[in-house]
Amino acid sequence: MTHKIVIDMVARILVSILLISLMSNCFAQKFINLETYNVDSLLLIIPGQQAEEKVNSLNNLAVSLSFIDFEQSKQYADKAMNLSTELNYEEGKAATFRNYGHIYAYQGNYPQALSGYLEALSRYEKLDKKHTAACVCRDIALTHIYARNYEKTIEFGYMALDKFWEQTVGGATVGSVRDTISIFQGFAITYLYMGMIKKSNDLFFKIIDVGTKNNFGMTELMLQTFRLGANYLLIGETDSAKVYFDKALLYPDANQDIQALKYRPVTGLGNLYSQIGEIDTAIVYLKKAYEWYNKNGYLYWTMYVSNDLGRIHYKISELDIATNYFKQSERIFNEIITKNSLYRYDSLKYVVNFGLELFFPFPHRQLHEMMWTQAKSMYYKLYQISEEKQNAANALKYHIAYFSAVDTLNKLQRNREMIELQTKYEADRKDQQIETLSLEKELTESRLDQNRYFLFGSAGLLILILMFGYILFRQNKLKTEQQMLGLQQKLFRTQMNPHFIFNSLASIQNFVVKQDSKKASIYLSRFSELVRSILDNSTQEYIPFEKEVSTIENYLALQKVRFPDKFDYSLEVAENIDLEGMLIPPMLAQPFIENSIEHGFKQKKTRGNLKIRFSMKNNLIVFEVEDDGIGREKAQKIGYKLNKDHRSMATDITRERLMVLNKKLKQKITLIITDLKNKDNEPAGTKVVFDIPFKHV
Repeated sequence: MTHKIVIDMVARILVSILLISLMSNCFAQKFINLETYNVDSLLLIIPGQQAEEKVNSLNNLAVSLSFIDFEQSKQYADKAMNLSTELNYEEGKAATFRNYGHIYAYQGNYPQALSGYLEALSRYEKLDKKHTAACVCRDIALTHIYARNYEKTIEFGYMALDKFWEQTVGGATVGSVRDTISIFQGFAITYLYMGMIKKSNDLFFKIIDVGTKNNFGMTELMLQTFRLGANYLLIGETDSAKVYFDKALLYPDANQDIQALKYRPVTGLGNLYSQIGEIDTAIVYLKKAYEWYNKNGYLYWTMYVSNDLGRIHYKISELDIATNYFKQSERIFNEIITKNSLYRYDSLKYVVNFGLELFFPFPHRQLHEMMWTQAKSMYYKLYQISEEKQNAANALKYHIAYFSAVDTLNKLQRNREMIELQTKYEADRKDQQIETLSLEKELTESRLDQNRYFLFGSAGLLILILMFGYILFRQNKLKTEQQMLGLQQKLFRTQMNPHFIFNSLASIQNFVVKQDSKKASIYLSRFSELVRSILDNSTQEYIPFEKEVSTIENYLALQKVRFPDKFDYSLEVAENIDLEGMLIPPMLAQPFIENSIEHGFKQKKTRGNLKIRFSMKNNLIVFEVEDDGIGREKAQKIGYKLNKDHRSMATDITRERLMVLNKKLKQKITLIITDLKNKDNEPAGTKVVFDIPFKHV
């Protein structure tokens, strides 16, 4: 039995590898922002055409096939280029280079795509084809979205907007409202991928407003409304998410696209109710979506929703029902492999059902990753359930299938990441080349306009400026490093507070005097470990997450010994945080924990509570310190009475540290301190929240 299972799994692996190579032809899409033509009609008229007219038709054929058939599209583009070269037809060459960009972009070869687009942009600018040049800038921005090079997306997006908004002789703009909105759509998606949900939502609102005023199609408006709901659900604002999901469902079923797209908000509502714990309602919505997708032949979405239903039933311990849904997901996945398509019926390839393909084609790599991600999840759950049911044969079978899916997904992701890195490298290299060419051009013009002595003087001045700039750069860098070192030393001194050290040692000594050697040993060990970690951490810019947690735990344990009756504490770390693999700046929150204990609880008459939480949100570590002490205002008044020069030195140092750290970070560390109030609007403690970008080991 075991040998048969292994043989079946090996066969499945071979099929999965074959699938990756074959599925490039299984996605057909339609969209607003790409001009396409009827392929059959073009094939009929091209044989009777000549010269430039034939070049144009060949290019129209190439762009219409660019996202469907790489080989054929490339062949027609090559024919267009050869004929354009023979005719010296510059606009034909520019169009062909743009088509090369399309062809390689949709295949996932982004460096090659950018090479074609940049050549096309240069030629269209020379031909003074302003609108087409702007469209090519949009193509480049979109390619950088695919490659996750979002800074370049925004750069070329604004370049496209500048060109679209340029005024013609008659006073009109080069681009239309639709052209502007196409850029806004790209920005909205870019900000979504960057985790900047508010900016993304602002653009979706603007698109809906402009689209409504300009009579955009209902499919597009419905889709933007759904996207708002999905964005709100992503950040946990379930009330707002429900509002926009419900609004999306109110659109009339005017066409097949809207009918299909409506089951995205239906699925979204299912996930929303699951998220807020209304499981029965969640199941109703998800079953509705599942039955419609399955009945109408949308294989990917049937698999997707089937997995959602399986996970919900697994969560509430209904293992048999969960198994049925995961097995249905497995059957659908096998059907996808057999049909070499995400759809049961070929006609569905032309129905908008993902959503974003209304505006631009999905690269095949992205669709493959999405499909294999679902397969990986499904196989793992089937393996888990088999283990729990003690079905060893099935557990082995699905364990092998799971690792096969993981291996396939890793290959796809590694390949994509390699392409993305290469794209960023090529983009930077192109920028350097452009900058170098610009400098060379300026230098050449200078040689023509000025005599040799002036040229030598200019060259000398340039060298001096560069040297001066380099010296300034070095000085600024050294200054920043010195600031950081000084702040680390200050922070170290605040954390090695003499009162804390002496009180901790006195508490340990008390255990010794009482001959409680066990407790004395435990807390002496914690004390030495804390001192060692503070010494180590104070010299490091980033430390492993688990070291920060360990330092806080030791610090709290010792403070608890000092003030056994003053407070209780809890420390929570979310399961999705990789303790060993994530690096964060050390000792950010310790000053605020100290403030809670030293100032929030010391003067409190009742026992205090201190809650420390680590969680993940929008690819950031969220670090929260919350106490129910006397509040900052009252603590400051008491501190002032005791010491008129009293200041929260550690807090000030932490703020200075953040300023220095943020100079080096693209995504900044944020700090929010909130004074908590009770129902009578009286001080009820303090809450400190850090949003911390992390590094990987």
